[in-house]
Amino acid sequence: MKYLKCLVRPTIVYRHMHSSPNRVSSIFKSTQCKDAREVWDEIVSAAAMQIKEKSWHSGDLEEFGIDAFLHSEVLNHATLACGLANSIGGKLTANQVNDGGVDYNQILLSAFQADPAICSAVAADMQRFKVVDPACDGLLGVYLFFKGVHAIACARVSHHFWTERGEAGKLVAKLLQSEASDVFGVDIHPGCRLGRGVTVDHATGVTLGETCVVGNNVYIMHDVTLGATGTGTEFDRHPKVGDGVFLGAKCTVLGNIEIGEGATIAAAALVNKPVPAGYTAVGLPARLIPPKATMDLSKAK
Repeated sequence: MKYLKCLVRPTIVYRHMHSSPNRVSSIFKSTQCKDAREVWDEIVSAAAMQIKEKSWHSGDLEEFGIDAFLHSEVLNHATLACGLANSIGGKLTANQVNDGGVDYNQILLSAFQADPAICSAVAADMQRFKVVDPACDGLLGVYLFFKGVHAIACARVSHHFWTERGEAGKLVAKLLQSEASDVFGVDIHPGCRLGRGVTVDHATGVTLGETCVVGNNVYIMHDVTLGATGTGTEFDRHPKVGDGVFLGAKCTVLGNIEIGEGATIAAAALVNKPVPAGYTAVGLPARLIPPKATMDLSKAK
């Protein structure tokens, strides 16, 4: 297979960014997603502006190596695919023991080339942070520093190898799962199916099982487990999470059960029964609290 070539950006165009889109208060409102090209252009412009404006004391960007860092991570790359492969691949490569020789950069690029929808989904994941996370001050920071984005990107690539590349691909998928778990603290089985706009906040201690399905615009806090009960004999044994669900810190959802659209699983809740759309599950074991009023999601602002 002829792999995608990453080209160095020949020039950097400095320009002022338009104002960020208005934040919305509801996680249920759908995001008007830009494509991967537009997302990358916004990231590049933000990185270039950091260097141009010299917002630090004179010389600090160079003295601390931040100037070189921004070029290495962003400005030297022509596309989001190339940037992600360089950034995430570098983190995984640095984790190898005794120079294992695995070319993670090429693994990632291979998947991005074979299925452009992967980068499109990662772009949607990054944009979702601007909608739901008050700590997000722009796509540059999300791209550089939010390990939840990096972990989900790895999971998307590992799922591609798991489903599209035969037995050899499954080996690559398991390798990616293992290394991503070690580096990012997030363990997502390659068989797990992920929607768009998945937000994994803090991204430590998250475990998603093989037959999990996670919908669009799902918000996942730290230490969340979507697992099996360990007692069933069915292959399809993990939760199915609908669009717009919020999974609170340290919550555990077990078994092949449905979590309905817009439901909330409270922090530390233990859920082993279906949760209807819009309901909140709290406690251990969880009890269900119905919504106080019918929500017109189309009017959420």
